[in-house]
Order: sequence, then structure tokens, then C-alpha cells
Amino acid sequence: MRSVTKGSWLGDLNLPTPAIVAVLQGGLVAEATMAEGMGADMLEARLDLLPGDPLESLRMLRGATALPIIATCRISSEGGAFRGAEKDRIEVLRRSSAFADLIDFEVGAGIGKLVSSISTPVLASYHNFDGMPGEAELLSIVDEMIRSGAAAGKLAVTPSTLEESLMLLRILLKSKIPLSVLGMGGVGRHLRIMAPVYGSILTYGYISMPTAPSQMSVKELREAFDMLDLRS
Repeated sequence: MRSVTKGSWLGDLNLPTPAIVAVLQGGLVAEATMAEGMGADMLEARLDLLPGDPLESLRMLRGATALPIIATCRISSEGGAFRGAEKDRIEVLRRSSAFADLIDFEVGAGIGKLVSSISTPVLASYHNFDGMPGEAELLSIVDEMIRSGAAAGKLAVTPSTLEESLMLLRILLKSKIPLSVLGMGGVGRHLRIMAPVYGSILTYGYISMPTAPSQMSVKELREAFDMLDLRS
């Protein structure tokens, strides 16, 4: 088994690996304070879930926390709430790069154009809430992430068997790009804790309400990592 990497994987940011990401979806500043108290390492601002001006909310969050911020504006086809024009979504993410340390954007959704237009690193993501492709297709998706110029990748899929969960761990061991693997649903729930043992760089937790099936809280993830001594 590949050893777990300790330390930064994203430019000059001193990030632990694995890092716990707190998903923020309401009052960003208040939730960020709660996330820090729970032991989160990073924050994800779901711009597609915010009322009002999402960029103004992100600017206020940047001024209120020293934790690294991931900004994303998720499309409906991958579990998000954004239903506007694609050019408008890309523009929101491009502008949000002024306040974020990492931009999450779906692989294959014009990601290369976004990567080339901003200096902020991009996390190329793929989500499947209904199941998961086979190993060859998943490896092809990871290759596409690499070709896009993204700094890292994320696979959030829904395994239906333990064999499929093992497949995801094999992909982690083969990946040539820093990769986060997340299992959604009951069968994949344990991967939120176990995938980091095999090198997954990020795992996501909620503050008050899950944003994905079977997601754990930041507090639960921190307790599990401490129990496994993953980051000593």
C-alpha cells in the first residue's frame, strides 16, 4: 500500500493529507467559525446554494477566515442547484478565483478554458449519484483531469458493492494526479474515512446538514482520523 503523504500538495498552501473539507451552504461566516471549531482543514463554499450575491458572500468569507477556501458552483446534472447559462456559471467561478484558493469545476465541462483563464488552481471533479462507471472509464476520466491542466481531481461516485469500493481504492493507487475519492450511499460511506488511508487527498464533511448521500459530519471525520492516527 502506498504510504499516506503528509504536507502540502497544492502549491504553497500547507495542507495536511488527508484534509477535511467542511461544506458551507448557508451563513458562510457563521458556518466557517463552526467548522474551525470542529477541526476542518479547508472550507468549500457552494455558491450554487447561496441566497443573494454569492460573490459578495465569498468575499466576506475570505475576510473572516484564514482556512483555505474551495469555491464551486455545481450544475444540476451533477447534484447542484445552478440552472443558469453555462457562460454565467463560468464567469462566477472566474471571478470567485480572486477570493478562493481552489476552484472546483466538473471535468469535461469546458474545464480547460477555465484553467487557462485563472491563476488559481482548479480541482477537476466528477460526480455520479446513481452509480459508477467501470474501472477503465474511471481511469479515462482521471486521464482527462490530467490533460485539462487541473492541479488535482475528485471522483464522487456511488458504489453498489464492496468490489466496486475496492476498485476505487485501486484507482487511487494508480493515479498520477493528486486525487480525492468519495463514496456516496450506504455501501460507499466507509470510503470517506478509508480512502484517505490509500492516498485520497480530501474528504468532505457537513456542518449542520449533509450535501451528499451518507456524508459524515466534520466532527465525525476528525474523530475517525484521530482514532486511526492518520496524520501523526
